[in-house]
Amino acid sequence: MESIGFWRILRVLTTNACNYKCVFCHNEGQAKYDGSYSDFLKFDDFKFIVQSLQETGLREIQFSGGEPFMNPETIQMIVWANDNTDLEIGCATNTQFFDDDVINILAKTRIKLQIQFPSSNQRKFESITKTNLFEPLLDNLKKLRQSKIEFSLNYVLLTPNINDFQQILPFLYDNEIGLKLLPYVNDKTLKNNEFKKFIIQFLDSISFKYENQNNGSLKWWLDTPSGKVIAIKYIDSPCFEYEFDKCKNYAEVRLLPNLAVQSCLINPADNLKIDFELCEENQTQVKQVFQKAWQNFTHC
Repeated sequence: MESIGFWRILRVLTTNACNYKCVFCHNEGQAKYDGSYSDFLKFDDFKFIVQSLQETGLREIQFSGGEPFMNPETIQMIVWANDNTDLEIGCATNTQFFDDDVINILAKTRIKLQIQFPSSNQRKFESITKTNLFEPLLDNLKKLRQSKIEFSLNYVLLTPNINDFQQILPFLYDNEIGLKLLPYVNDKTLKNNEFKKFIIQFLDSISFKYENQNNGSLKWWLDTPSGKVIAIKYIDSPCFEYEFDKCKNYAEVRLLPNLAVQSCLINPADNLKIDFELCEENQTQVKQVFQKAWQNFTHC
């Protein structure tokens, strides 16, 4: 296994605001959004922090939230990262703030989108998200495909029940879209990891290739009826069994809108804070905060 000496993935939470009200959302370990817009991450702060982390081993930026596009500066952050770094760029979004201008801008970048997709059933979708935005989401998926923007879907397994997952498979096959499966992590499921047992058995039976990526990710490749191959990735959350080595190997750190640096969702008390002026003479200090977060990340 490759030796890891620093964070490889910077997950940038540009806001904890969201227009969905999904029951399973953990807001990346943040407090629930209170209705104010004071917690938007500022573009200048993002730019300075990423510049400070150059040549540290960082490989990837993942934008997240909340719904990141509720922050009007998120699109500016994406374009800057695309034009000024060689890092991989991803974003988890529900697409509901996409218009033609946003899609056209994204199409000129190398971003890969992970789109929140609670259900392929309209009634269930609306029940989970507390919105009536199912049809707008389907319209946006069509526009993204037409614009050749790379994307896959994020689907949260609410219960260890194969029926829920089976319902989404025809949609994946018909639209030739890949999927990331995320187990619902809460106090109950943390004590009993039933998700992994049934999902491995089921996906092994319908796939032609499997890979354990040894960082909390399991991946399968499936043939669609049209002959195209799609990938399904299951995030085998280390939180279930407190598998610290697996979590550390994934090497993801979160930058919150208030400039807190978060290494663990389960223990937000371990967060560090960038609480000094972001100016040229403090670039080294920014790097030191992330280095300290890495060094302090020694247990679940």
